[in-house]
Amino acid sequence: MTRDKVRTYYILSLLVLASLLIIFAQNVFTGLSTTSAEPLAEINRVDLFDEFLGNYSKVSVMLVNNDTASHNFLINTFFDDELQGSFNVTVDSGKTFQYQRDVLPNRIPISQNETINSTLKVAKFVVYMDNQPEPFETARFVFKNE
Repeated sequence: MTRDKVRTYYILSLLVLASLLIIFAQNVFTGLSTTSAEPLAEINRVDLFDEFLGNYSKVSVMLVNNDTASHNFLINTFFDDELQGSFNVTVDSGKTFQYQRDVLPNRIPISQNETINSTLKVAKFVVYMDNQPEPFETARFVFKNE
């Protein structure tokens, strides 16, 4: 083979290798940087103690609107399937909202549900979006009967 042919094959192989590396890197970085375009709801509980209140929990509902339109959210709080409070909020596009509520276990009635140990107390948080009949997010928290 002549020197020109070897040089041509060498340059072509480098171009193919560089193209493959660029395609691979583009797929990796694209996969890492994609964000969800749908709203998100996250419900968390933190257990605390206060000398006046005793044991209590702080429940937070984080609403993240990654969509291009505003959405209405309804947050319902239930103690043993009895509605204890509702909160409505509109979260604009690209915005985040956090709702917090203190839950005192001594104010939750003992659950009468036969499938759960009857000495437990249950608090439920349900998030609805845009007046949909099915919940967008639900979380149940169980407290010991002390």
